[in-house]
Amino acid sequence: MSDGGAGETSRRSFFAQMMAGIGLLLSYGLFGGYAVAYLFPARVRRTARLLFIGRRVDFAAGSTRTFVDAKGRTLLLRPSGDSIEAFDTRCPHLGCKVHWEPDKDRFFCPCHHGVFNRDGVATAGPPFDAKQSLTREPLDVDSAGNVFLKVEA
Repeated sequence: MSDGGAGETSRRSFFAQMMAGIGLLLSYGLFGGYAVAYLFPARVRRTARLLFIGRRVDFAAGSTRTFVDAKGRTLLLRPSGDSIEAFDTRCPHLGCKVHWEPDKDRFFCPCHHGVFNRDGVATAGPPFDAKQSLTREPLDVDSAGNVFLKVEA
């Protein structure tokens, strides 16, 4: 038995200090783990998925169809030979809506008279001066004739 002298630590205070030290070490370790996860985040793999648009036979030659994708963008779908092309309807110049003019075989932006050919390449107006083109979206037609839009999930 100890007489409780000035330099001695009781068993109770020793265990209290030990538990406080262990708690402090664990909290520093947790903080360090969160700091490393913040500084070096895990890479997110983007996967592509297919969004059903329609059947190939539903697209008549020379016609266009609009489609709103999962991101809320409006796309202009236009048959071209055996395939179908999809173009974002936003003009790359200022974001106005372009439309297809079948009689002139072109896309037209009414905001600044931007003109795009059937492939979406600018031929006149501010988009031509800036060497801009319409954004083309990838489509996939399977063997059964189903048309799908490739979107990143």
